Amino acid sequence: VKAEYPNVILVDAGDRFTGNPYVDYAEERGLPIITLMNELGYAIGTLGNHEFDFGQKILRTRINDATFPIICANINSSQSELDSIAPYYIIEKDGIKLCFLGLIQTETDNIPSTNPEHLQKITFDNYLDKIEDYRKLKSSCHAFIGLTHLGVDSDSILATRMPELDIIIGGHSHTLLKTPKEVNNVMIGQTGLKLQYAGLTILKFKQGKLSERSYQSCLIDTITRIDSSMTQKVKYFIDQPKFKEVIGATSLPFKSQESIGNIVTDAMTHSTTSDFAFYNQGGIRLSELPQGNITLETILSIEPFGNHIVIHELSLSDIKTLILNHFNQEDRIIDLYVSPGSYTIVQDEQGKGTDVIFKDRNGRPLVKKATYKVALNNYVSVEYDFPGKGEG
Repeated sequence: VKAEYPNVILVDAGDRFTGNPYVDYAEERGLPIITLMNELGYAIGTLGNHEFDFGQKILRTRINDATFPIICANINSSQSELDSIAPYYIIEKDGIKLCFLGLIQTETDNIPSTNPEHLQKITFDNYLDKIEDYRKLKSSCHAFIGLTHLGVDSDSILATRMPELDIIIGGHSHTLLKTPKEVNNVMIGQTGLKLQYAGLTILKFKQGKLSERSYQSCLIDTITRIDSSMTQKVKYFIDQPKFKEVIGATSLPFKSQESIGNIVTDAMTHSTTSDFAFYNQGGIRLSELPQGNITLETILSIEPFGNHIVIHELSLSDIKTLILNHFNQEDRIIDLYVSPGSYTIVQDEQGKGTDVIFKDRNGRPLVKKATYKVALNNYVSVEYDFPGKGEG
C-alpha cells in the first residue's frame, strides 16, 4: 500500500492484550505486541477493554513504551495510577489534518468489560454523553475520524448522533465488515478478530476538502511477501520452551467453546470439592481443543486472564438470581457454563428469564439443599449481581 500511497497511517482500535500467552505472560507483560507495533510504525491507537486486564501500572508502562499515542475521550483517570489519557489526537500529512477521537465501550455498570478490581479511581462516561464536548473538532481538521472500541451496533448509534464524523474505525464486537457500513453518511469499518483481516480506508482530498472515501477488508493470508526482520522478532518472542511443556493430554477432541468451558468448570468443582462451579463464557478463549497433548500454552490460551477461584455459600434462589440477572441484562444470552449437570432458563412471552431448572449429571431434577458450596472465578464474583456475594 505504501508503494502506491505515500501517506499511510496505521491505526489500532484497541485490545492489544489478552489471548496470546507470548504477549500476556512475557517477562514484561504486554511488551512483545507493543514492540512489534512500534516496529510496524503504528501512528495511533485507542483503549480497548482488555488493555486493563494487567492492571493500571502495567498499562501505563506499556503506553509509555509505545511510540504512538493512545487516546480515549470517555475515561476519567487523572486521579488514578494510570494518569490522564488524551481524548483525541491530530495527525497532519501534507497539510491535511486528520483528527482521531477515541471512545471505549461501557457496560450497564458504566465500566468496560474487565475486572473492576483494575479500575480503582477511574470512572467512565457513556460514549454518547461525550459527543457535545467534541463536535467542534470538525472545524479544526480536514477529516474527523472516530477510533472506537464500542462494537458495530454502538458505532451505528454514534454515527446517527454525531454526523460530524467522516468515518469510524471500530473494534470490540469482532465484526467483519468486508465492505463499509454507511450510517447517516458516516462510513464504518471493522475487521473481525485475530488479525485475519486488515482494513484499508482510502481518503482523497481536493483543495482541502474530503472528496472521496472508500473502505475494504483485506485478507492477511493473501500477502505472500514476508518481512524477514519482523519474522525474526516474532520468533524471538515465541522461543519460550516453558510454554511448550506438556502438562496433560486428551484422548478425544473438543469441538466447541462450551465443551472447553465444561472442562474448566469440572476442574473447579474437582479442585475445590464444590457443589457447583460457574465460569463466564467470555472468559473462555478457545473454541476447540484437538486430540493429543495439552501444553501450558494451551491452558493459558483457554484462560488468559489469570483469574482465581472464589467460594460462596449460596441458596438455590441465590444461584438462580446469579444466572437470571446477567441473562436479562445481556440480550437474553446464556453466559455461564456450569458443572456438574445442566440448567434451563424459563422465559416469559417477552423473553425475560423468570426461573431456572437444574438437572444433575444424570439428567435428574436437582435434590434441593439449604445451601450449596459454589465456585466462581473472581471476575464473576465481583461483576455479577446475586445475593450472598459478600460472603465469598
